[in-house]
Amino acid sequence: MQDNSNLEVITSAEFKTSVIIYSWILTNIALLTTVIGILVMLLWIPFGWFVHLKQFQNTSCQLTERGIKIRKGWIFKAQQNIPLDKLTDISIHEGPILNIFGIVRISIETAGATPFTLVGLNKSTTSQFRDIVMKQRDLQSGSQIVNVKGEQSNDVLIEIRDILTQINTKLSNQE
Repeated sequence: MQDNSNLEVITSAEFKTSVIIYSWILTNIALLTTVIGILVMLLWIPFGWFVHLKQFQNTSCQLTERGIKIRKGWIFKAQQNIPLDKLTDISIHEGPILNIFGIVRISIETAGATPFTLVGLNKSTTSQFRDIVMKQRDLQSGSQIVNVKGEQSNDVLIEIRDILTQINTKLSNQE
């Protein structure tokens, strides 16, 4: 697998700051479901905002020439480099709560792996980002297909030439 960190960035996904509010509210709702959670909420209300802000600042999704470079997390960081030839689809998920904040969730799906999910992308620019990524994937795989087919046809032609040479040699020897 090739390292995508030194490749030129073609485009980046745009994240909206409203994901901070969205994450903070969802966490508080989840904390309200248990008695211990309600006690934890007393600490989470003032400090949770800071945690979600740091997570937002450390989240990125960039398209390079050969893949997608994803970074997320603040305390528990995750970085993923997805080669374009392994990319199968990018799913865009919307919902009523996400729509209120003008954000979407995407799942970057690869062959044989669990989808990598990102929340908080700007709803108005995500489909454009997806189209650019898929076009880059198709351009890269299209050039590989041409090369593979070209090499295969050259190999076949060389093999045919060699067979014809052998036939010609045998015919010459028989005369």
